Amino acid sequence: MAFIEVGYKPRVYSYITPQLTAINYPTRILSFCLLDNAKTIGLATPMKNGHIPQAVLGSYDGSSWSWHLKRNISISPSQLALIFGALGLVSLLIGFAFYWAGASLILPFSLFEIAALLVAYFYNAIHANDYETLTLNGNVIQIESKIGLKLNHMQFVSALTKVDTLGHMNQLIQLKQGQKDTYFGRYVHANLRPLLAKQISSRLLSNQSY
Repeated sequence: MAFIEVGYKPRVYSYITPQLTAINYPTRILSFCLLDNAKTIGLATPMKNGHIPQAVLGSYDGSSWSWHLKRNISISPSQLALIFGALGLVSLLIGFAFYWAGASLILPFSLFEIAALLVAYFYNAIHANDYETLTLNGNVIQIESKIGLKLNHMQFVSALTKVDTLGHMNQLIQLKQGQKDTYFGRYVHANLRPLLAKQISSRLLSNQSY
């Protein structure tokens, strides 16, 4: 009481009060929420080089630049085979159990489920090694892609090739030479495609300046 009578105020109020004004406090909360949401959907400030995949930046072997992009597979075909095999075995045991119990129509559905698992496994195994490679060697651009069992190969003249720098992030990168064109960047995140396009375009321009 003696401190209050002489006008003493605890120092903690002098630090907190400016931050809790009726206008400033809601504004700060709103700005923090917007920044957090922006980071979540990828609209925050660009990533530093340490967080950018090397496949986007490209690699140089002393004579040529190359960008190798491959499908992001979180589980190997052998691991997937074990999982699907276990699921198929459980389904088959359930089908036989109902068959012995007199419900004979359950077993065909179990066999159909196993067939669907086999189709899904082989489809995944075929596409597990899908990739794209763009190589800039001198005045030649070589693009190779594997999608399933199909292998594609195209060649461009770098001095005559135009790279679309992507006005829209969800589009693939278009490389065009006259009436011939192709697309690149299928196996990289859409947010990184503009950066990948700029990397390729800058290497083409620097190569033409020599």
